[in-house]
Amino acid sequence: MSVVRRRLGRLLAALAVAGLTVLIGPAPARAHAYLASSAPADGAVLDRAPETLTLTFTEHVELSAARVALVDGDGRHWAVTGLALRGADGEPAAEDADSEEPVSLVAGLPALPPNTYHVSWRTLSSDDLHTTSGTLVFGVGRQVTPAGAPGPVGPGPRETAARAAGLLGLAVLLGGAALTLLAGRRRSPGPTMDRALRRRLLVVSGYGGAVAMLAAPLQLAIQLAGAAGGWRLLADQLTSGRWLLREAGTATLLAVVLGAAHRLRTAPDARIAPASVAVGLAGALAAAAGTALLGHPTGGPVRTALIGGGHVLAAGGWAGSLLVAVLALLPVACRTAERAAQLRVLLRAFAALAVGCVTLLVLTGLLLTGPQVSTVDALLGSPYGLLLLAKAGVAGVAGLLGLRTARRLRRADLPRRGLLAEAGALVVVLGLAGALAAAGPARAPAFPVAGAVRLEPQVSGQMADLVDTVAVRPNRPGRNIVSIAVGDTRRPAPGPVTGVSLLLTGPNGERAVHPVTRTADGWVVAVDDIRTPGTWRVGVTVLRDGLPPVTDTHPWPVPAGDGTATPVRVSAAPLRPALDLSALALGVAAVVGVVLVAAWWWRRRRPGGRDADPPLPADTVAPAGRHGEPVGVGAEVVGSG
Repeated sequence: MSVVRRRLGRLLAALAVAGLTVLIGPAPARAHAYLASSAPADGAVLDRAPETLTLTFTEHVELSAARVALVDGDGRHWAVTGLALRGADGEPAAEDADSEEPVSLVAGLPALPPNTYHVSWRTLSSDDLHTTSGTLVFGVGRQVTPAGAPGPVGPGPRETAARAAGLLGLAVLLGGAALTLLAGRRRSPGPTMDRALRRRLLVVSGYGGAVAMLAAPLQLAIQLAGAAGGWRLLADQLTSGRWLLREAGTATLLAVVLGAAHRLRTAPDARIAPASVAVGLAGALAAAAGTALLGHPTGGPVRTALIGGGHVLAAGGWAGSLLVAVLALLPVACRTAERAAQLRVLLRAFAALAVGCVTLLVLTGLLLTGPQVSTVDALLGSPYGLLLLAKAGVAGVAGLLGLRTARRLRRADLPRRGLLAEAGALVVVLGLAGALAAAGPARAPAFPVAGAVRLEPQVSGQMADLVDTVAVRPNRPGRNIVSIAVGDTRRPAPGPVTGVSLLLTGPNGERAVHPVTRTADGWVVAVDDIRTPGTWRVGVTVLRDGLPPVTDTHPWPVPAGDGTATPVRVSAAPLRPALDLSALALGVAAVVGVVLVAAWWWRRRRPGGRDADPPLPADTVAPAGRHGEPVGVGAEVVGSG
């Protein structure tokens, strides 16, 4: 017994260490790296060839997996050199960093003659190892047509299959363990499930756990296939806290399930020890949290583990339990009336668990959708959004089938076709969940959120006794009009303004000086130097008779875009506030429902209630058991085969 306790303690300690490694480590990134901007920009026309190519991503990427190809209009390939990662401050970024901060991939370019150039790039997101790729076109002394922003990222078929297999196996493992605990409880009236059926539950659950264990490294190998440094990345991921948490949790629960199956085979009256139940529960929580952390994060690791882990547990409790019941019990339950009755009793007890799991699925699903889907347009116009709608629709069909099955279970027959149809729908739901995890979230730059970027219409500053006000219109890469107003705070003015010059400094440090023309509305100049989005610096130098020139410099953000607003199909308003509010309302309704059901149950069970046991007459003696105790007092019925 002491050896068993030590081993259980080591398992729990390993799970605790893996969990702490994840929860106190760096916050996970947004799980997909999108190209936010580039220098040169897509479609830019340059007077002289650039010395570097800068690709700015929304999150960290893997430098070792980065590939950049440069081809001119004549089909000649030009080699890029010196690939490096730089942070927002321009300093080198650590390759093993894992944060939500944007990062730039900088490549050195050779001396390029006048021509058109096509750039194709490919790398991996550091957080979830999803592939990020795209193309852009720029010209040196040549007019070009932009390649256009890359479309939403759809799921890869091989990664989808691996993720779906892992989710299906984990759901079966979780569901089999839950059904086994339900089957071992005392239910009255109704027969207790015999040992053979309970063991079948555990064996099928064990097969699911084995599939879940093997699917994880297969998924990683598929994602890293063909990437430079793939074996190193594979080793790094398999030894990271998130993967260890998932695999250790799955292995722990699988060991408990297989141990229980072995005890039922050797000892018909064996029961699962409370210590084994506690270890299995810890393994289930760890496996669910690790699976959530390997998907699309919803914020920090704690939030992701709680919300995403709850979603995985609820899916296992509903879908996994029903699948195990169909695979393990339905074939043998149809042979004899006795076993059919046992399955009906188990499924009626499972109904309460299913209602709780469906409620938790909807609640956590709303909270998970908000961070991944930016707008209604993103929901309706991206692969991720369409998959999500399909998953919700099929889950709704499965829920309706479950309600129909629950009503038929009150009769004498076993709704075999209804159970098969509901199980088939839930298999489709788990497959769509795997596709969702493999797809890029619906919040790419192609789906801007209305009001998300607020730019000042103008900026003002003071230099000596002068106040200057600068505005750039339309403030997009391409041709812009810069308006400058200069006012003197002293009266009388020490000298008239005789000239104004403009100095533009781009994000890559390139500079351009322009003389500004006086008009009736102030000082105005047209510029073609703003070719890339990012933070520019606008310097204003004012010349006055008899006084030294004064200069004022302002930072000026230029958003990405070609000057044409993204068309709004349905709505560009942020979707997350409405989803969070819906989740809050559902959570409150669920709590109120639980309180009302508990109060109803208590009124029925209290002395004098409808379901309370009638008191014995005063002159009646309760029948004695084998040791002189009244039968039913402190006794527990244990089913045996």
